[in-house]
Amino acid sequence: MILQELHRYYQRLLADPEAGVPAEHWGSEKAAWEFRLAEDGRLIGVTPLTSGEGKDMRRFVSVQVPEHESRTVGIKPFFLCDNAAYFLGLDERRGDGKRRQSAALHEAVLEGCDDAGARAVRGFFARDDGLAALTEEQRTELSAGGFAVFRLDGDRGRVNDRPAIREAWRRYRSKPADDAVMGQCAVTGERAAMARLFPQVTGVPGAQSAGASLVSFNLDSFESYGKRQSYNASLSEEAAFNAGSALRHLYGDLRHRVRYGQTTVLFWTDRPAPVEEDLMLMLMGGEELPGGDSAEDSADVQHIQNRLRAIKDGRQPEGCDPETRFFILGIAPNAARLAVRFFEVNTFGGIARHYGEYLRDIDMVNVRPRSLRGMLRQVAPLGEYDAIPSTLINSCMHALLTGERFPRALPQLLLTRMRADHASRNLWDMGERAALMKACLVRDERLTARGRSNGRETEGSLKVALDKTNANQGYVLGRMFAIMERAQREAVGEASATIRDRYIGAASSTPARAYGPLIRNFENHLSKMRKNPAQAGFGVILEQDFNDAVALLSGSRDEIVPATLGANDQINFFVGYHQQQQELWKSRKDREAEGGAATVADAENDD
Repeated sequence: MILQELHRYYQRLLADPEAGVPAEHWGSEKAAWEFRLAEDGRLIGVTPLTSGEGKDMRRFVSVQVPEHESRTVGIKPFFLCDNAAYFLGLDERRGDGKRRQSAALHEAVLEGCDDAGARAVRGFFARDDGLAALTEEQRTELSAGGFAVFRLDGDRGRVNDRPAIREAWRRYRSKPADDAVMGQCAVTGERAAMARLFPQVTGVPGAQSAGASLVSFNLDSFESYGKRQSYNASLSEEAAFNAGSALRHLYGDLRHRVRYGQTTVLFWTDRPAPVEEDLMLMLMGGEELPGGDSAEDSADVQHIQNRLRAIKDGRQPEGCDPETRFFILGIAPNAARLAVRFFEVNTFGGIARHYGEYLRDIDMVNVRPRSLRGMLRQVAPLGEYDAIPSTLINSCMHALLTGERFPRALPQLLLTRMRADHASRNLWDMGERAALMKACLVRDERLTARGRSNGRETEGSLKVALDKTNANQGYVLGRMFAIMERAQREAVGEASATIRDRYIGAASSTPARAYGPLIRNFENHLSKMRKNPAQAGFGVILEQDFNDAVALLSGSRDEIVPATLGANDQINFFVGYHQQQQELWKSRKDREAEGGAATVADAENDD
């Protein structure tokens, strides 16, 4: 199904002149040099097609050239686009052989082609004075590598762009090979010549620089019925080229490609849909969701915000066709091959509905909504995308696109991350981690309840903001921890290490070991605040909030703090901690606006 949809997508792109996809037997290559030829084939000069200096020197020019397969250890010339070893013989060991075979290929393709460009290329290979036109510096640079193309002196276009040359290449490639394998194509259903190799895709991060293939058979155990290589896939040369060209186009188009660690997510539609595609790029994380302080105040941003708001509210965004079908393909490199991680097909309306569920699930007070790609950085050390496990990305993307449960590994990795770095003091890190853990829990509760109640939706146990009626042990302990941390800040000021830095790991997993000394220190901090007239009022508020939270726990004073907390209770702990923390800061600001107990000095401490 993947190859079939890529084949159809290429046919649609080919009909669009603005798409710029190559026709059959043509491909896109990065050229570094241009050889200018006289009509008799004499090499007039060599022009570099790179720009920049130093590390930025290798900015090649992308040129549509005759398609070629990858080279291995043998001698294999390419038509009209090759390196100096084949065009000029600049290879100490096999230069003469490479140039002879390149000359034979160009003679075979251009035989009978009555065109000035064809005569110039044939004359170039018939001459032996090509190196005489080069300086020693040019020879050294050409020997370093890089593809070269031809231009007839005085022409505005290159030789490979001349109509007669293109027709000669089409005729050459259309000739059935003597050893061509005929069969029925699994994509088109027609009987045609089968493709021996699937076109390779270059530029895939993590794959071989020579390219990687989506369809590949490199071991006997993968083959069957005596077929070799890609003959096992039953793909015609046309279908293989079309699917490979579409894949190359998607990889090269930043509007249809988003990287999730080692996995690259490609998406396309079944019809022209620029508005839906732009919004999908943002939903996938290609551009972060707008709405923060840094977002530009423009009509475009406002339109996007309105569409995102509609998605979150469960409405179809204005100007979008809900019936547009999207194909979402996740691919990861595996040496010379591309491994398919997932493939999802859904309408834009279905994707928007599930994405709305995701936005509502991660909704948390004072946490900016972000794409799943941005949120998943919270499971990786130092927020590095490449450190996100591929298996986690695949299952999370499936949950995002289908509305299914998030993998159980996600909250476990988040909890591990919280304990490993002691819940980084970056406020947004804490909020995003709490929001993502909340999403895992409320989605699991919703789907469980839906299965038990024949599809009827129920409200989850965790809310967007502080819920003072939530009696979950972890949630209440998290609230208590936030109150104790705030009391320490008020009584001691900025400390080199707060109770969060020292105790949050133990408090969230084995609270009985941590809460004894924490509560004693909390009482000391309250005592210190009572002695300061400027802080006495706020100390009363903290004490009341703490007592209200403790009242929700059952058992005697010595039994209210459990020895351990399970995974779900630990999630509740961090959600309760974050929400109580935000509630305390919000209340402080409200009192300042109303002229309450907070003083100017206290406000400065807040900053």
